[in-house]
Amino acid sequence: MIAFIIIAFNLILKTVIIKLISSIRYDTQSEMLSQITNGVFIAQFLNTGFVLLLVNSNMTEHSPKFITRYIASGQFRDYVPLWYSEVGAKILQTMIINSIMPYVTLATSCIIPKVMIMRDSKDPHKTKKTSMA
Repeated sequence: MIAFIIIAFNLILKTVIIKLISSIRYDTQSEMLSQITNGVFIAQFLNTGFVLLLVNSNMTEHSPKFITRYIASGQFRDYVPLWYSEVGAKILQTMIINSIMPYVTLATSCIIPKVMIMRDSKDPHKTKKTSMA
């Protein structure tokens, strides 16, 4: 479940970063795209790593207590072999989902318009629509 929450937050983060960086006026388009790529990569990399570490860490022994008592207590107080197998599997699952998402987005952006056209009419020269909107 946490992998899908991270993916959803990464998508929101990506959208916000693209809008923020696009609002900055760069001299060239390639400079803007380079900044967007770097910003999205760094933000998603840090988000994925820190969220998985915080969800699985048990911070009850650490100070300051007024902060660590509000962090959900995971089962790992240190890096033990079980930590590597469980957290590593979650990181791998998140990275696999992240690597598939561009293809899913591309496929849905191609398939949905075709499905909408097929729902409208069987004949490509006739339509049920009365306006362009």
